[in-house]
Amino acid sequence: MVVVTGQNKVSGNPDDAMSSSDAEDDFQEPATPTATQAGQALPLLPQQFPEVVPLNVGGMYFTTRLSTLRRYEDTMLAAMFSGRHYIPTDAEGRYFIDRDGTYFGDILNFLRSGDLPPRERVRSVYKEAQYYSIGPLLDNLEDIQPLKGEKVRQAFLGLMPYYK
Repeated sequence: MVVVTGQNKVSGNPDDAMSSSDAEDDFQEPATPTATQAGQALPLLPQQFPEVVPLNVGGMYFTTRLSTLRRYEDTMLAAMFSGRHYIPTDAEGRYFIDRDGTYFGDILNFLRSGDLPPRERVRSVYKEAQYYSIGPLLDNLEDIQPLKGEKVRQAFLGLMPYYK
């Protein structure tokens, strides 16, 4: 085992090991300040959320109730806003989600009232629902024509493994 202490002391005795006090003397502060030293420490968990939650999803702004985001327990949104995870805020204090916000309104409309998106947006909303793990929305979207046809096609191709 090689121990480097920063001193040029050479010991001829192999039993001469560095004591813990020697190690403490050689410890130096890091050259660059850490987040704690700079006063920018992350807030301690659990994070508290207001009843009305302002959101910034990829630069698009939304406002919803906390209960809407927590509607289904086993979704990513419910987990994100459970208080167990830190969610950053933008300069205006809105909670930031780093996703394209184009279809997030459709996600919120489903969480609020069970509304499904128009047929031309089903595939895109389905992808977002997969990301947020919203099982009930995924189940409903799979029964709408663009996805239902694809589901039947995939089942058929599954029966023919060598078909390309």
